[in-house]
Amino acid sequence: MEIFVTGANGTIGSELVKRGCTPINTDITNAELLRSEIEYVNPDVIIHCAAITDVSYCEEHFKESFEVNVKGTANVVGVMPKDSLFVYLSSDHIFEGNNWFSQGYGEWQKPSPINRYGFSKWGGELTLKTGNCNTLIVRGSKCFNYAWAKPTMDALKNGETVIFTDLIKRSFVHVQHFVDGLLYAVEHHKEIEGGIVNISGDSVFSYYGFWSIVKKVLNLPGEIVPRKERLKNECPRPFRAGLDVHWARSLGIPIYGVTEGIKLLEKGV
Repeated sequence: MEIFVTGANGTIGSELVKRGCTPINTDITNAELLRSEIEYVNPDVIIHCAAITDVSYCEEHFKESFEVNVKGTANVVGVMPKDSLFVYLSSDHIFEGNNWFSQGYGEWQKPSPINRYGFSKWGGELTLKTGNCNTLIVRGSKCFNYAWAKPTMDALKNGETVIFTDLIKRSFVHVQHFVDGLLYAVEHHKEIEGGIVNISGDSVFSYYGFWSIVKKVLNLPGEIVPRKERLKNECPRPFRAGLDVHWARSLGIPIYGVTEGIKLLEKGV
């Protein structure tokens, strides 16, 4: 089974390429060229990573984010071979973020996005109904790696004080651990009833809580201060989000704790 990937230069896409997946090189908004490439490679599986994921950018450039995240997704789905598998990476931003349950949102809960990024990702999910191929939606939360964490880690190593919100909560997971789960889900997709599964860290933390754990695990000398109010003119974000991964774990999908991912940061990964 040869797995192809869109968005191969992104954080998750590049990790998939390192593991042997083949890039789809065509701009997904160019429907004609995309059809030509996909008909030529005749993929068994495409993992669709291509997207605009910057929340603030999507809020300010909604037309562009819609073209990429919704229409671009529809372009790929529309040219998939009949017996192939299209895997769509979605986000906990499709929820409103008023979840008081500590374990996060389950697969069964109804999307209700409050920002344009979340709307575009939910719109991408809905386009899967337009294709004739097999589909799988994998919803994720906050992926991290060394490149993302390095500036803050350096500041803490230097004894600086950093401020992080204690309002916004996510299920933090290292990129490598997310991809472990993603590839397992692809291999066992026929066992995933309903075609939707959550893959993320096993617990929900605020950004302040996450970085407090990083500081403790890596023994960093700086200080972390919680911010308990919203920033002025901040674009809408789901506050109490994160994902419930109990079902994924019951399917045998590898699910990791945040401490396991933080230890990879120490290795520069």
